[in-house]
Amino acid sequence: MRGPAIGAVAFAAMALMPRAAQAAGVTPCPVGEGPWLRVSFTGDGFAPALQAQVTEQLGADLRTHHVVLCDAEAAPSNPSALARVDLSLSASRVLSLDVSDAVTDKRMTRQIPLGGVPRDALALSIALAAEELLHASWIEAALVPPESPAPSVGLQPVPPVVREVNQEQIAHLSAADTTARATEGREARAGYPSRTQVALLTAIDRSTGGQTDLGADVRVATGGRLAVEGELGVRAAPDVASAHGTVQGRELLAGVGASLALVSRRAPWGLQIGARANVIDVEFSAVAAPGASASSGSQLGAALSGCIGAWWRLGGPWRLLAEGAAGAPLRAVTATDVGNAATGVSGAMFGATIGVGATLGE
Repeated sequence: MRGPAIGAVAFAAMALMPRAAQAAGVTPCPVGEGPWLRVSFTGDGFAPALQAQVTEQLGADLRTHHVVLCDAEAAPSNPSALARVDLSLSASRVLSLDVSDAVTDKRMTRQIPLGGVPRDALALSIALAAEELLHASWIEAALVPPESPAPSVGLQPVPPVVREVNQEQIAHLSAADTTARATEGREARAGYPSRTQVALLTAIDRSTGGQTDLGADVRVATGGRLAVEGELGVRAAPDVASAHGTVQGRELLAGVGASLALVSRRAPWGLQIGARANVIDVEFSAVAAPGASASSGSQLGAALSGCIGAWWRLGGPWRLLAEGAAGAPLRAVTATDVGNAATGVSGAMFGATIGVGATLGE
């Protein structure tokens, strides 16, 4: 009784195979006069269930354009297919794609590691990869200019179905290209305010007049490769000893400037040069030694400096920023002890900053 039962089950399975293949999107060959593709599967990673899922996913997109997907084993020598798509999946889930396109008479290959793709999304990922490679070949054909009245020997007209399949992709490419060109134009027109970056920086400044300052800046820059900047900062200075006491200093500063990036600010790293003018509110507090007297006060100073900076992308909108500067005061401020300069924001000025910045809208 066991033998006949097994035979009956096997016969039923064979009878259902054509229907299952049609449901999955693969049609027995030959397929008639309509456009069709030939697909094949190899490799240890293609279990029968996964193969059926891939053909169903791949066939679904093609059926909307009245293109039939055909099993390569059913028509190994039929030359009338628009293209042949050979898929190979290794046991480690490395997908190899090979598209032989009769429309462009070209062969395109690609390898994609799919080890990190969840099992329930594997079939869709394989089908999308095959569609992308196939469309890439067809888009090239659809973008070929119309043939001249005396076409060259060997050129074949692009099948209407190829133009239909690629209509949406070509429109998308055109829009993307237009956007990219517009963005590049903004970058080329250095003064166009296309991006805004906010940065928080730690700072150290040194004046040859004696003042050393530690502090922080908040900086906002907007523009393309040429950007305008504004900053606010605070500084504190270590105590400076003089003949009759000590001098304590602190500063508040506000500045404006401009910088020119030597490469696109979208690059993973780059350099920029610039100039900056600052107004500085300098306050000195004097602590007199025993037997001496002291007075404190504040005064406005101003400085102009040139700078060179660098950035490194940390991921997303975030960047690591560093800058060095050198300049001189337009209006110096000094603290004196019995007519002698004890310290001050004067002489040559040098500074350095480092911190992080974020580009808004990126």
